This record gives sequence, structure tokens and C-alpha cells, in this order.
Amino acid sequence: MAMESLRSGDAGSPGRPRTTSLLDVLSVAAVALDSQGRIVFWTPQAEELFGYTSEEALRKNAARLLVHPEHLKAAVKVFTEVLETGRSWAGAFPVRHKDGSSRLMEFRTMRLLDDLGDVYALGIVADHTLLQRVETDLALCERLISQSPIGLALLDPDLRYLLVNPALERIDGVPAEEHIGRHLRETLPLPDIDTVESALRQVLTTGTPLLDQYHVGRPPADSENEHAWSLSFYRLEDPGGRVLGAAISVVDVTERHRAAAEADRARRRLALIADASARVG
Repeated sequence: MAMESLRSGDAGSPGRPRTTSLLDVLSVAAVALDSQGRIVFWTPQAEELFGYTSEEALRKNAARLLVHPEHLKAAVKVFTEVLETGRSWAGAFPVRHKDGSSRLMEFRTMRLLDDLGDVYALGIVADHTLLQRVETDLALCERLISQSPIGLALLDPDLRYLLVNPALERIDGVPAEEHIGRHLRETLPLPDIDTVESALRQVLTTGTPLLDQYHVGRPPADSENEHAWSLSFYRLEDPGGRVLGAAISVVDVTERHRAAAEADRARRRLALIADASARVG
């Protein structure tokens, strides 16, 4: 039966490096019940969430083990509807932990059928509070990226665009969708792009950020005029230390660049006048 084969793979493949993903951060668990409400599948993450080992949970009645008496009727109703109708159910539900406390969990529950026609209820579970915090963090990050006046780009380890924000679109004059999947040098209008790529590869290798790198170029949106940008590079890693790529922040410093150039020209003119005056005198 499929549940047995799944259970044998709980520990993962020997020798395979374990990567950290959002599922690991959330500690998403999977629990399956047979038509009688007995637990037939219990992942290690379920032990983390509920406190019971697989030996303590398997073949036990889930309602008696995990549900407080006051929530039993609601739990049975959800379980029965999922098995009878085949419609999935999603929502938060209080669960009894092994220590006796009640903890709110976020469930996605669905019906499964095996090759013999037997029905099961599969529940995908995560801690409700942790899930809300991650959702809030992701929403905040999305807002920061989309509303930032600083150009931001995320690159994969091959220096191809994964994401750009609206500010970078305005800076380099290339729409966001035309960045994605393209190489950095295809959109960044810098004559010293080789230097930029070398710096990024150094950041990817060492993990040491490079800040406020000054570069000058002519963007496609204003190719008649010279622009200047301050670029900063830093490496992105997941919680397990795996390198995801690099991030670039781009600040348009064209006005400062032009003001500095004009000041330099003024100094040169004054020096020329002073030298001419001294010669005439």
C-alpha cells in the first residue's frame, strides 16, 4: 500500500545533503488517517509539532490523541465531509499537544484513494502563528522591494535576473519582464561590465559585500546623456547556508556626478584664468 512506501522514506535518502527550504522553516507536517480515523502516516515534522513519536501515534485514533473533547464534534464533522464529498478543507484548528496544551494549527486536508479503493484523509499541517509571521514577513519584503526608491535586483549564481523592482526598471529603462532570465550584461549599460561581473563573482565566492561601487554609463532610455550609479553587491543565502545568488542595489547618483563634473570644470577654468593672469602680470 502507498502509505507503507511513503513511511519507509521518512528519514530521507542516506548520503543526500539536506537543503533548507520554506517548508523546513515552517516545519510542515503530513498526517494521514484511514476511514476509521486511525493514524497511518506520521512524518518527523508531525512529531515536532504535536510532540508524539511515530510509535506513539501510528494506529492510534487521531481524535482521541489530538483533539480536546470540546472540539471533537467539529473535528469529526470535517473528517467525515472530506471523506464523503472529496472536497478539501482548509483552515485553522486547535490541536492537543502531548504536553496537554492546546495549539492552533493551520490545516490543508484532502481525500486520498489507493489502488484498492480505500479512502484516506491527508492533512498538511503547520503552526498557525509561525505561518502568519512568515506570511507577514514575506508581504513586508514584497512591499519594501516594490516601493523602494532604490533599484534592486536578485540574480542567480550564473548572474541571470530572478527579480527586479520598479525602481530599477526606471533606472535602466528596461521593463521587468525583459530582465527575467537574461544575463546581467544584457541590460546593465556599463562599459566596465566585466569589472562588475568579476566583483559579483567575488561576492558569491567570499560572501563579503562590496558597497558603493561607482560606475558611469548611458542607459537605453537616455543614451544621449551620461549617467552615474552607486552599486552595492551582497550574497544571498538560505537559512541552511546554501548560496541562492546575489543581490544588487542601484542608486542613481547622476545629479551628484554632473555637479561634481561641473565643479571640476569650474576649478579648471579658475586655474586657467589664474595662470593667465600671472603670466600677463
